[in-house]
Amino acid sequence: MKKSVLFLCSLLMAQWAVGQILVETESFADKGGWVTDHQAFEQIQSSYLMAHGLGRPVKDAVTSVSFTEGGRYHLYVSTYNWTAPWYDGKGPGAFQVLVDGRPLTVELGVTGNRWEWQYAGEVTVSKGTVQVALHDLTGFNGRADALYFTKVNEAPTADYQAFAPERLRLLGYDKPTRVSGADLVVVGGGIAGCATALTAARYGLKVVLVDNLPWLGGNHALGVRANGLMYENLYPELGNITCQILNAKVTEKNNPEAYFVRENQTGYIRSYHPIPNLRDYMGPVSTLMQQAEEHVSMIERRNLTKPEQNQNNNEYRRKQQAEIRKKLLEEAGVAIYQHVHAYKAATRDGQIASITGKHLQSGEEFLFEGRLFVDCTGDGVIGYLAGAEYRMGRESKAYAQEPSAPEREDQKKMGMSMHWYAYPRENSGTFPTVKELPWAMQCTKESAARGSQWSWEWETGLEVDNALNAELARDNYFRAVFGNWAYLKNNEERFKEYRLDYLQYIGMKRESRRIVGDLVLTENDIVNRVKYPDASFTTTWTMDLHYATPKQVKYFKGWEWMTYCTNGKEVWIRPYHVPYRCLYAKDIANLFIGGRCMSVTHQALGTVRVQATLGMAGEVIGMAASLCAKHGVLPRDVYRTYLNDLKKLMRAGAPLQ
Repeated sequence: MKKSVLFLCSLLMAQWAVGQILVETESFADKGGWVTDHQAFEQIQSSYLMAHGLGRPVKDAVTSVSFTEGGRYHLYVSTYNWTAPWYDGKGPGAFQVLVDGRPLTVELGVTGNRWEWQYAGEVTVSKGTVQVALHDLTGFNGRADALYFTKVNEAPTADYQAFAPERLRLLGYDKPTRVSGADLVVVGGGIAGCATALTAARYGLKVVLVDNLPWLGGNHALGVRANGLMYENLYPELGNITCQILNAKVTEKNNPEAYFVRENQTGYIRSYHPIPNLRDYMGPVSTLMQQAEEHVSMIERRNLTKPEQNQNNNEYRRKQQAEIRKKLLEEAGVAIYQHVHAYKAATRDGQIASITGKHLQSGEEFLFEGRLFVDCTGDGVIGYLAGAEYRMGRESKAYAQEPSAPEREDQKKMGMSMHWYAYPRENSGTFPTVKELPWAMQCTKESAARGSQWSWEWETGLEVDNALNAELARDNYFRAVFGNWAYLKNNEERFKEYRLDYLQYIGMKRESRRIVGDLVLTENDIVNRVKYPDASFTTTWTMDLHYATPKQVKYFKGWEWMTYCTNGKEVWIRPYHVPYRCLYAKDIANLFIGGRCMSVTHQALGTVRVQATLGMAGEVIGMAASLCAKHGVLPRDVYRTYLNDLKKLMRAGAPLQ
């Protein structure tokens, strides 16, 4: 297998057959103002670059390509007219390709209705190094996956899964890099995954952690507050590892005064917010968080408005917390593979044998082998790939006789949110009107949402498969932000001097697949406080579920983007201790399930889904994994045979170093 640091640095291209060159855009040496996005991986088996300029064209992405043979080439570009699901006209994401500074005249990304290879034109190049650039024309999220130069005028297949082996061949990979010998392979680097990995490693297990983001923490790193109390636990020492992962003070975990608490027992620990020397942080920069570092002088920083200062501080804080948890995991011996998206599982005799993942920058594949696996992806990716039974959407009342369940099952679910902010500017410029953005939400005085920034109510993908179609749900959010802002900026006086300056592009998800375990936690278990012998971590959040507002259903049916929550008194709960049997798959013998894809109904998910709670669940999984390794057994055997041993570990708490 060819392995070169070049693949991880500035240039990724290959010419393994005469007259064929594939250039992956995510590996461009200078990405300019384009950002790397992976949310269409299930469609194209790759990440891509996106011109995320909020309606202002971004700086060119530029790289160098080596041609061992000069002459005339045809150029095809893998791209997508992203508004096609809603709008039949010309898409807004127009861009061109420049070769040695000369633009090809074809505007790409504005036609078609799916990811496809679009013809960019012919180019004549000399033998040697040629500069290639992506030139954005609009700032409205044009996207490019790969460039294919060929002397034969024939596009690659439009079936991206079928093209995947050819993509690897053109990039010079003939087989995955094998990572073997792990006691535990944890997929998903959110709070649940990090707590699971750290706990298991502290008990001496050889742990591998795989995550598809460039920073650890999942939704927490993206900007979700770590909710859930940790002082009502059946086992008071649970939550210690979670505190470390959140950079909270372990000594304050069992102190109610250290929390912000509402009457209904919802809340979060305060002490994880302050981080010393925040302004001195000089760690690595992710493309998502780069905007926080673009202010080049202290004078400019002083001139920021209070909301801007808060945004910048929060960006730095999350970035530093991600580095803190990474250091904790590495010190415990966890092998961390970031930027790696798991997309294939091999099973044997009802167990997972290996997981295959692809590096989202280099294209290199990894084969992770292990004895035990943990699905902390949130989307239930590993369980799904391994063929585990799963559920999605709302169960019917007949399924578990839950009082709040609908009469018929449906696909309604909680969706994803993203931060956005508009700030007052002396020279705020203009923004297109709603009519000038026919592909965006056509907001009016009656349907628009007021405000200059996001809140949790901004939520999309409520009836979309957020696991398989994350890009679709996210793009609908773009349409909502752009359409709503177009109305506010051009029609309401108080927003005329504001400029849309920040919008995330990676969705913070709440719900998708839930893997079925030996026990499915229901609303009745929680309300009636059913006591199970394997009670473990404690949930304190309300049964907080989100649904589209009636106003949204009226104006944007099927593509709603504003929600209300069901956290009134009728769904408040008393602290409840969740059974261990919700934390492993019933039909994949060596698979633990953590995070929000654990074995619960839609109704019960409303309470267990918050991060401090999921972190404690991860601690329980790490403890159970240590018993599996010690006794040579599988997750179900811990319940059947070693439950008392698990209780002893939960009572004592995991080692803090």
